Amino acid sequence: RPLPAVPPPPFPMTAGDAAMGPIEAYDDDAISPEWIMNTMEVLEKATWRREAALEEIFPVRVFSKLLKDCRRLFDKEPTVVDIEVPRDARINIVGDTHGQYHDVLTLLKSAGMPSEKNLFVFNGDFVDRGAWGVEVFSTLISWKLCYPESVFMTRGNHESSSCTQAYGFYRELSLKYPDSNWERIYKLCEGVFAALPLCAIIEDQVYVAHGGLFRDPLAAKKKGGKKRAKKRAKRGAGLLSIGSLGQLRAASKGGLDPDNTVASQVISTDVLWSDPQGDAGLAENDNRGIGLLFGPDVTEQFLKENSLRLIIRSHEGPDARIYREDMKSLMAGYSVDHEGQSGKLVTVFSAPDYPQFADPDERTYNKAAYVVLQHPNISSDPEFKQFSAKPRPQVSASFYEEEE
Repeated sequence: RPLPAVPPPPFPMTAGDAAMGPIEAYDDDAISPEWIMNTMEVLEKATWRREAALEEIFPVRVFSKLLKDCRRLFDKEPTVVDIEVPRDARINIVGDTHGQYHDVLTLLKSAGMPSEKNLFVFNGDFVDRGAWGVEVFSTLISWKLCYPESVFMTRGNHESSSCTQAYGFYRELSLKYPDSNWERIYKLCEGVFAALPLCAIIEDQVYVAHGGLFRDPLAAKKKGGKKRAKKRAKRGAGLLSIGSLGQLRAASKGGLDPDNTVASQVISTDVLWSDPQGDAGLAENDNRGIGLLFGPDVTEQFLKENSLRLIIRSHEGPDARIYREDMKSLMAGYSVDHEGQSGKLVTVFSAPDYPQFADPDERTYNKAAYVVLQHPNISSDPEFKQFSAKPRPQVSASFYEEEE
């Protein structure tokens, strides 16, 4: 059902709202939950103004400090982060949020705010395609700084230079910080994106990554060297085999713009861009032009060889599944895509009523979901929590179109 159109309130803000800003920088010693909650409230109120600029409300010095502090934190994390969940705690895995700030607030209200007993993995695609990527990203990295051992963020394909320049975030920064050196802010964001881990392993049993599985980059060499590999490629012979968790741990995070033509970045591009398929086997992902398509037999092999029980990935929204007859719908916000003897693979998507800027007759009006894992069945009994979109401010798609 279409959401009601909600016009923004008159600009400027009311006296009460104005008293909420500007947001002051947090103490160097620590960032507190109270500071984050106050910032979330101020940013949400600001989304209802007619003016896009955030400089007077969320000053560039505060945003820059957040980015720099979080970059240092992510630089210390490896490509694969290992997560232990306390016996009396739970962990929430969140899929794509795509700049839909009001829906992120709804999710956090449903799941509860992060804490040492309420852990989170935010599984990429925080920005682009929605109007409030700055608000979403700044909120998530704030919680990461507050609870570095309880909040984890993995990289999505949209956390890259090419995607952010093509799908909105680059333009968003220019509109929200027009009088500041917004390109410098963008460079800081790029640095954080490049430092994000690619994967999280929960309790040695659950694999969480944005797109999914990845190839063994040494497969061609193992099968007879470059000359024979070229001959097989001309004949159309398959050269693909699935990679190992050990290879992923040793891989790079992909740099500013992961490129599948660069040998050292093949694993990172696969992890960010790959999709499951209904048919057996492993193939190049021709629909996307990057990454892999992997079948249930490949998922079973990866789970078994790496002693895993569950794969949680994101990357696909309901619009991506409309024309994929071999795959289940994502209108509910999640789908169980592969099930086998060793475990299962699920897709979770956390942006309801997506995509934000689609015409009314092209919208999916989907629900969104997140996954909850708890002991004692942390890998065998994932719980899917659904939520729906709330009315949000009207923002035209032309808001993010480049001026001619």
